[in-house]
Amino acid sequence: MEPTTIGVAAARAVGQLGAAAVSRYKPVGVARIGSPEDRAQHYRRLLDASAQHRLAVEFFAASQLGGDKHPLYLESLRHMMATGSELVCAVHGVQLCAPEYVISAAQKVADAVQVRGDEAWETYRQCQVAFLNAARHDLDYNPKRWQFWKRRKAKSFAVQPPTLTMQG
Repeated sequence: MEPTTIGVAAARAVGQLGAAAVSRYKPVGVARIGSPEDRAQHYRRLLDASAQHRLAVEFFAASQLGGDKHPLYLESLRHMMATGSELVCAVHGVQLCAPEYVISAAQKVADAVQVRGDEAWETYRQCQVAFLNAARHDLDYNPKRWQFWKRRKAKSFAVQPPTLTMQG
């Protein structure tokens, strides 16, 4: 073998090793832990789980009015426990990838779901709105100060049309 052939072979080997070290395997469609897509998935899962558990708690409370003998009592209890475990898993998912202020807002949502009484829905709604605002801030959905046109468009979009009423 000639020295130039050995040199070319060595250069190719080093180039292949360097390319392998620089390029990483990135599967398509799988979000990295802590990426914005991953955090958005966890936030969405928390919102879904909290809404489902809130409805399950209310249904369980309604089935308790008939006593333990109500035919839907055990089914509502099972559903409430299943949605409760899903909510706990969703909170743990948020705790894995979110910053501290989003985690505290998620914990407030999880606590507000358990509240019963006349003001339970209002408390839950306020905590949910606070969580949504924290998540939007974390995911950088809000326009920055220097993004004048985006801020103007967002402000004009935020104006809600008047509610429709039924004419009877």
